[in-house]
Amino acid sequence: MKNNISRREFLAGTMAAAAAASTSSVVQAAINNPAKPNNRMKIGLYTITYLGIWYDGQAMELKELMRFARKQGWEGVEFDTKRPHAAPMDLSKNDRKQLRDLAGELDLPISAVSPNCDLSSHVPEHQEAAICYVRECIKLTRDLGSPICKIFAAWPGVIVREGLGYYHHTRSVADPYPDWSSERWDNVREALRELSKFAEDEGVILALQNHRPVTMDYKDVLKMIKEVNSPALKACIDHGTKESISEAGLLLVHSHFNGEFRRNTDGQLRSTHKVGYKAYVDALVASGYNGFMNWEFCHPAMEFGKRADIEYAHKQTRMALEYMKKLRADAETRL
Repeated sequence: MKNNISRREFLAGTMAAAAAASTSSVVQAAINNPAKPNNRMKIGLYTITYLGIWYDGQAMELKELMRFARKQGWEGVEFDTKRPHAAPMDLSKNDRKQLRDLAGELDLPISAVSPNCDLSSHVPEHQEAAICYVRECIKLTRDLGSPICKIFAAWPGVIVREGLGYYHHTRSVADPYPDWSSERWDNVREALRELSKFAEDEGVILALQNHRPVTMDYKDVLKMIKEVNSPALKACIDHGTKESISEAGLLLVHSHFNGEFRRNTDGQLRSTHKVGYKAYVDALVASGYNGFMNWEFCHPAMEFGKRADIEYAHKQTRMALEYMKKLRADAETRL
């Protein structure tokens, strides 16, 4: 029997078993074993933070970044698939083995591999290129031993000029094909049906992120998952709520947090992001969620009116880990 068939059968069996478990039993298991690693939310570092486009300085080399993450205390890493990090066209079979081996050596799981894709285009050359890109990222996910390939419906992209990233050229830009805007949803759905079948064959789960455009919120993500109707397509919900966790149920397999942090005079950290992370983490922990909550610094690092250097990113990364670990610990105490 071919390997891809056995992977599909294994994936389908695993997902069927998970679907059969009730939410109450998952929550009860978390209450009975709050410190058991398999039953707790894990906190990871998304490598996009150190891609070298948000601060004034070079990207961290991927293996160096993995060692850095382990030393800081992160519990996993998520690989961005842009150069110079985990672009699949740059990673040979041996490169992939080395990264997978290093993850095992460091006890630092590669929690997800994340392509920056737009599956919504009306232009066949553009959509087909995006599908090919995601297929390569799915194979990379498999080769690295990661369970999840996290995807976008219609990522608008980032302009990189003289080494620095900017959003204002790509976000809030008018649709070049306004007469067919409503059809972008259909384009994404059909692409995801094709990619989900491929991911299922490779033993990989696709996690669709609630990121604009097209999938405007978590409800759109859940609607898209229902329409695609594949056991290999799940949800990545960022900035979620108790309601979104309840509605997603076992479809929720991945999440992120971002923003910046400041330390109050009493030494406590606060997020400058207007997101209710405390309530979200409380709800995640109470639900028995045991996937990753990954930190991403994915906006220009500004200090004193100009681009900050990598030390600013280091400072924010350290505070992000401290902040999220405290939220998790407090949530577990309240169970």
